Amino acid sequence: RRTAGTEDPLAKMEALDKYFKMTERGTTLGTEIRAGITTFLTLCYILAVNSRLLGDSGGPCECSEALKDVPGCAFFDPEYDQCLEEFRRQLVTVTAVSAGTACVLMGGFANLPFALAPGMGLNAYFTYDVVGVRGSGNIPWKTALAAVFIEGIVFFVLTITGLRVLVAKLIPKCLKLSMTGGIGMFLAHLGLQTAEGIGLVVSDVATGLTLGGCPPKTRRYAAYLYSEEIANYPGDFFPITADTYTCDPPNPGDPDERMLSPTTWLGICTVFIIGVMLKNKVKGAIIMGVLMASIISWFKGNSGVSYFRDEVYPLGGGGGLGGGEYRWEYFKKVAKVEGMDMTAGKLSFDWDGGNLALALFTFLYVDSLDTMGTLFAMARFAGLMKDNGDFDGSTRAFMVDSFTTSFGALLGTSPVTTYIESAPGIEEGGRTGLVAITVGILFYLCCFFAPIFASIPPWATGPALIVVGAMMMRPLVEIDWYDYGQAIPAFITVIIMPLTYSIAYGIIGGLMSFLAINGLDFIVQAIMGKKPWESEDFRRFVASLQGKDLPPSESPPSPPTAEDVDAKTRDISFTPPAETFKPKGVAPEAATPAPQRQSQFVYSTMPDTGFPMGHPGGMPGMMPPGMGMMPPGMGMMPPGAMGGMPSQGMYPQQW
Repeated sequence: RRTAGTEDPLAKMEALDKYFKMTERGTTLGTEIRAGITTFLTLCYILAVNSRLLGDSGGPCECSEALKDVPGCAFFDPEYDQCLEEFRRQLVTVTAVSAGTACVLMGGFANLPFALAPGMGLNAYFTYDVVGVRGSGNIPWKTALAAVFIEGIVFFVLTITGLRVLVAKLIPKCLKLSMTGGIGMFLAHLGLQTAEGIGLVVSDVATGLTLGGCPPKTRRYAAYLYSEEIANYPGDFFPITADTYTCDPPNPGDPDERMLSPTTWLGICTVFIIGVMLKNKVKGAIIMGVLMASIISWFKGNSGVSYFRDEVYPLGGGGGLGGGEYRWEYFKKVAKVEGMDMTAGKLSFDWDGGNLALALFTFLYVDSLDTMGTLFAMARFAGLMKDNGDFDGSTRAFMVDSFTTSFGALLGTSPVTTYIESAPGIEEGGRTGLVAITVGILFYLCCFFAPIFASIPPWATGPALIVVGAMMMRPLVEIDWYDYGQAIPAFITVIIMPLTYSIAYGIIGGLMSFLAINGLDFIVQAIMGKKPWESEDFRRFVASLQGKDLPPSESPPSPPTAEDVDAKTRDISFTPPAETFKPKGVAPEAATPAPQRQSQFVYSTMPDTGFPMGHPGGMPGMMPPGMGMMPPGMGMMPPGAMGGMPSQGMYPQQW
């Protein structure tokens, strides 16, 4: 019984449900929290990765008075190294606060299950191309932060004026579908590599990529020289990234140790375990897989998968400690809060030179295209897309993304953007902003427990990326692969994203090929006097630009060909007729009732007739596995079923 002045908990839940639309989107509070935890566990690697990448820029660190006039002093000055160590640790807090704030705003303001953090790729561009390793580039660190801050403001203006969303809506539907598949390939590529994955795919001098899985002792890392001054210094200071190595034997005749790395096999087994749990619809499958692999890797002994041994993961380190010992010392602290006095509010608006304008422009278009592609791909993956090619909360999502980019620059990080790692939480059932709010709260907690959350090894998160990448292939079946004006641009979009390590390049390649192929075809048809603006292809082109399905054909029906078939997969429950099987030699009274079976069909609809034809596995006219009898009314195999398409008019009206 409630007393005066108390609030009804049920009323609070109803208000929460109404604001976040949980019932409308078919989810629950428990599902949203679980999905948020899943997304966070897949994304929390950014705490360690972003601090390491941005730390390579050198930040505000300077050489000591005794060495400041020596070329390349940043690479061998002990005082600089000590400053850099403190800078990297503060970047963990910067990353957590910027990501947490962005996620809470995305969830509370836009009501979308998308997580944000400093963008991978953008942070590498910020460090290695703009600022340079340890400040060896053409633009000072403080000035580069100012460029990021201005970029966020420009994005915000474009968003509130509607220009950014308008540009997004003009992307052809086939490219929006292919973006999801391309990002899935990109995710899987990350999960297969070493920096954020299981190390199954490595570099190769001849082919670029090849099979890996070799132990660290047999890896041959690449080293880079960034200037003549650095090259003249004989010390061992060259920057090494986790993915730039080969598994080739160092000497001819040495044994090939590919696929002998315990961490690679732990990652592979984790993929299998997650897959089995997903197949059996186990809730929280991805969470359990990531936690299982992490806990196994947190034992410091002589384990071949320990995250705290140089023999297992040799990269990183600082303060006079190797990578493994450095991670162990930090992990043992469990709870520790780092400040932001070295990073926050360090902007410098020095606009001398054209390099800054180039950096600003690059941040502008890369961040915009990355965000656009990720938002629409995640919205489609979550089932939030509408018929007009947009989704609820898109404008607010762009506003949050642009605002938090400037906010992150004030704290001292590269552009904050929406992450494709939102997909695991969506797969767990997350559909509302409560997912993002949960992720944000967990990022805030990382400010206090950064040593724990920053110690999840990449071979524990890599399996989640691989599994989610497979899930994101689903929308590709909706592309008309028989229309080469759509198929080729869609394929280019999908293949370029993982191979160039850039979502933006994939979108640009897809758009350019779409406009080139369809535009040139339009011109050729016009020259030949065929009035292409009245053709079916042009109507398809306009419909794609508007994000709509192809309008119904106005031409009379014609016999279908293989190119006319648009195959879409669906599950159909089939119940044989209520009669008995009567095997030869069996009395009627001993006949067996017909069983009921659940079969998966490929459901093909002919564009002109609309008549369906069921066939399992894409083979026209064949029986579903183990079905035992023909569907009622069919009686015989359609003509040409085993050698071509059935003739028109032979399809059963209903199935």
